[in-house]
Amino acid sequence: MLMSGLLVLAQNEEDALRYSWLLPGGTARSWGLGSAMGAVGADPGSASLNPAGFALYNTSEISLTPGLEVNNADALHYGTSATGTNTRGMVNNFAAVLCYPGKANSTWKSTVFGISYDREATYHWNRPAVGDRVNSTILQNFVNEANGTDPADLYDTYSFTSGIAWDAYAIDPLDTIANTYSSQIPFGSEVRQSNTINSGGRLQTTSLFLATNWMDKLYMGLSIGIVGVKYNRTTTHVETTLDESLDFKELTYTENLITTGGGVDLKVGILGRVTDRLRLGVSYHSPKWLQLDDTYYTRLNTTFRTPDSQGNVSYTGESPDGIFAYRVNTPWNVLASAAYVAGKNGLVSVDYGITDYRRMKLGGDNSIPDSYDFAYENGVISEHFTRTQSVRVGTEWRSGNWYFRGGWGWWQDPYAETDPRHGSGYKRYSVGTGYRTDHLSLDLALTYGQRTTSYFQYDPALVNATQETLKDYRSLVTIAYRP
Repeated sequence: MLMSGLLVLAQNEEDALRYSWLLPGGTARSWGLGSAMGAVGADPGSASLNPAGFALYNTSEISLTPGLEVNNADALHYGTSATGTNTRGMVNNFAAVLCYPGKANSTWKSTVFGISYDREATYHWNRPAVGDRVNSTILQNFVNEANGTDPADLYDTYSFTSGIAWDAYAIDPLDTIANTYSSQIPFGSEVRQSNTINSGGRLQTTSLFLATNWMDKLYMGLSIGIVGVKYNRTTTHVETTLDESLDFKELTYTENLITTGGGVDLKVGILGRVTDRLRLGVSYHSPKWLQLDDTYYTRLNTTFRTPDSQGNVSYTGESPDGIFAYRVNTPWNVLASAAYVAGKNGLVSVDYGITDYRRMKLGGDNSIPDSYDFAYENGVISEHFTRTQSVRVGTEWRSGNWYFRGGWGWWQDPYAETDPRHGSGYKRYSVGTGYRTDHLSLDLALTYGQRTTSYFQYDPALVNATQETLKDYRSLVTIAYRP
C-alpha cells in the first residue's frame, strides 16, 4: 500500500524519508564547490562531510553564512499545471574553529576542535496542484474507510477522516444493516480539484568536533551532532462539482500537522595525504536517532446548493487534537573522497556517497510500554525504497587574493524504480567566488537544484499521481575572521 499526500495522520514511510533526505551543510565556499569537500577540508562544511577535514586548519576561525532560498514547485495533475514559490532568508552555517599547534618536534602537528551549526534540510515549500476536470473524489476514500462501521461509532473510530465527513454530511448511509455508505459526489462525476501543501521548518545539526593532524600525512576527525527538527504543514484539498444538477456543491478538507523533536548523530573520518598533490579520505555517518512529537487535527467544510429547513447550506466536521510520539532512525551512509591539489593555484575534488534508504526505521516511543511497533510501515520502507549513490565534483582556482569555483552534484532518487513515486533524482549546479586576506575572507555562492517526483493526494487506487518538478535556488554569503 502506498501512502498518500493527504489522509496521512499516522506516521509512515514519507515521514521517515522527510527526515532522511538531507544535503550537506557548510559555507559559500563548500557550496560553490558543489559540496565536493570531503578531501578538501579546512572548511566548516567538513562537519557534514568528513570531520577529519578540520585537521587541515592551521589557524583558528569564526564564520557566519547567511543566505536566501527560493523554492519553486511545478505540478501537473490531470493535464493541468500549477506553480508555487516560497522565498525566505536563512542562516545556513555558523562555525567556531579553534586550532592548537602541537609541541615542537611532535609528530602530532595540531589539534582542532570547535562547534558548527548546519542547516541540512529545508521544508519551506508552497506546492499547489489543480485538476480542472477530475473524475475522482476524495469522498470515495472516506466511503471505503467507513464501510462496515456503525454510524454511531464513525467519529470515535475515524475521527480525522470519515468521521468528520459523516458529521459534515459529505457521506450518507446506503445500507443501514450492512453499514455501508455513499458519497455526495457519485464516483466518476467530474470535479475541479485544488490541492495545496504549504509547509515550513528545517532540520538542523549542531556538531561538536575534534580533529588531529599526524605528520601532515594522516588526518583524523570525530563529530557528535545534536539534531533539531521543526516541521509544519497545512494541506488544503478543495473539490467543486461541475454537474450543477448535484445538490452537493463543494468540499474543503484541511489537515494541519506540526512535528518537533530532536536527536543525535555521529560522524568519523580519516584523510590521507598520498602525495603532495593527492589526498584521499573516507568517512562514516551514523543514523540520526530522532525522537519526534506530532500534533495534528483536520477539518471538513461542505457546501450545498439547496438550503436545509434551517436555511443552512454549509456544514463543518472537526477532529479532536491528535498527539503522537515516535522515533525515526535515518539511514547510515559512507562517503569516499579524493582531491587533486595543484599547489597554491587550485584544486579538483570528487565525493562519492552511498546511502541505503531501505534502512530507515520508524519506532514507538521508548517511554511507553508496548507502544506500536511499526512493523507494517518498516516493511513498506524495505519494499519501496532502494540503496542510492551520490556523486559530487568541484573545482577551485586562485588568482591573487581571488578564488573562482564551480561544482555539480547528483543524488539518486531514494524510491525504488518499481514505485510510482520514483523520480529523476536531484541535480545541483553551483558557481562561486571569494576574496581572502590573512585575517578576513568573503565568499559568495549561487546554486540551482532540480528533481522530479510524484505523489498521490489520496488513495492511489482512486486518483492519478500528481507529478512535480521541484526547483531550488540558493545564494550564500560567508564572512570569516581568522585572528
